[in-house]
Amino acid sequence: MKQLNPGPLSGITVLDFTWVLAGPHASKHLRDLGADVIKVEPFNRGAAERHFPYIVEKEGVRQSSYSINNNRGKKSMCINLKTNQGIEIIRDLIQHSDVLIENFAPGVMDRLKLDYDSVKQIKSDIIYCSISCFGHWGPYSNKAGYDVIAQGASGWIAHTDPHTQAPVSIGDVNSAMHAATAILAAFVNKQRTGVGQNIDISMVDCLFSLHENVIPWHFLASAVGKDIELPQIGRHHPGYAPYGVYKGKDGDLVVALITDLRWTALLDVLGPYGEHLRNNPRYDSLATRCSVENAKYVHEAVENWVMSQESVKEAERILEEAGIPCMRVKGGKELVDDDPNIKAREMVVSIEQPFIGPMKMYGSPMKFSETPAGVRGYAPFLGEHNKEVLSETLGYSEDRIQELYEKNVLYHEPAVEKLPEELKKLNK
Repeated sequence: MKQLNPGPLSGITVLDFTWVLAGPHASKHLRDLGADVIKVEPFNRGAAERHFPYIVEKEGVRQSSYSINNNRGKKSMCINLKTNQGIEIIRDLIQHSDVLIENFAPGVMDRLKLDYDSVKQIKSDIIYCSISCFGHWGPYSNKAGYDVIAQGASGWIAHTDPHTQAPVSIGDVNSAMHAATAILAAFVNKQRTGVGQNIDISMVDCLFSLHENVIPWHFLASAVGKDIELPQIGRHHPGYAPYGVYKGKDGDLVVALITDLRWTALLDVLGPYGEHLRNNPRYDSLATRCSVENAKYVHEAVENWVMSQESVKEAERILEEAGIPCMRVKGGKELVDDDPNIKAREMVVSIEQPFIGPMKMYGSPMKFSETPAGVRGYAPFLGEHNKEVLSETLGYSEDRIQELYEKNVLYHEPAVEKLPEELKKLNK
C-alpha cells in the first residue's frame, strides 16, 4: 500500500463511539480524508463489526471482512466504561478531540453521562454527531431501529415492486455520508465562529429525503388539489422510459434514455420491435413517453429487442454505437478482478492486513488533486492503540497504563502481543 500525503482533514481528531455500519462508515470516510480517528470499543468483546461475516481465522487470529472494511486506518481503544478510571480516560480524550461521533440508540450515551450537554461541559466547542434510526426527538425516537427498519419506515420498501429491502444497507451508508457532510459543515462554522454544536442524524430522515419521484409527485399533486396513485419501482421505472433493467439471453442490460436527442436512433436500433412507437404522438416527446400510462410500452419494446440479441454484450455494443447509454449488469467478482474502469479509478487497492497478508479493499471515491483521500492503514486489532494513545496523546506514564490493565480498565486481544513481530515480517 502506497503512503498517502496528508489529507484535507489532517490534524483533526475524531473520538469514535460507533458500531455496525452507519457510524463506522462515517468515521471511515473522515479517516480516509486524513482525520485521526480513535475508536472506543466495548470492553473485552469489541465492536459488533468484529463478529459479523465473513470471518476467517489465520495464524490463530480471527478477523472479519466487515470490520476490516469499516475500520481501516483507525486506532482501537478498548476501555471499561463501567469503571471511574475508564470514564476519566474518556474525559481526557474528549479534551483532545475536535469531533465526537456515536450511533447508539438514544439514551445510551446519556446513561454514560456522555451525552452532548455533558460532553460540552468538558470541551465547550466540541462537534458532537449522533446517528440513529429515528433521531433523538420525535414520537418514534425511542423505537429500536436498524437499516431495514429505516427502509420500511421511510417508504423505500413500499415503493419497490415486489416489496424488498435494498441489496445494501442504504439507510446506514446514506445517513453516514449525511453525518460526514454535517460534521464538515459544523467544523467550517466552528472555524468561523469558535462555536461547536450538536448534530442529530436520523436514518429515516435521510432516506425519506432521497425519494426522487414518488414523494415529490405527491407534493405537487396535493398542491393543486389532485390525488394520484404513487407508483412502485421494479426492474423498469414506472415513469421514465427506457430506464431500467432489461433481460437478455445470457444476462441483463441496463438502458437509460431520458432525452429526446437519441430517441430516433433508439427506434432505428429496435427495428420492428419499436416500429409501432415511431410517429406515435404518445412517444414523440420525453414529456409524453415518460408517463405511467406510456412508459410500460417502451419498456416492453426494449426488452423484446434485448432478448432477441445473441448476447447482452452484443446488445450493449449495438446500443453504444448508436449513442444510447447502456451497460451490461456486472457482478462483484468481475468488478473487483477485471473491470478496467474500477481499476483506473483506483477503487480497488491492496493493503497488508496483519496475519492475512495482501488483500484487496475499496479505494476512496473522493478524488482530490492536492490532499488525497484513501486507505491510511490496516484495520486495527481490539485495543491495539491503548498504550499509544494514552502515552502519546494523553501523557500517561507506563506505570499508570499498566495499573489500568491490572484493574481491568483496559483490554487488548491476544493478537496485539504478536503484532510487532508480524509487522516486522510485513515490512521486510
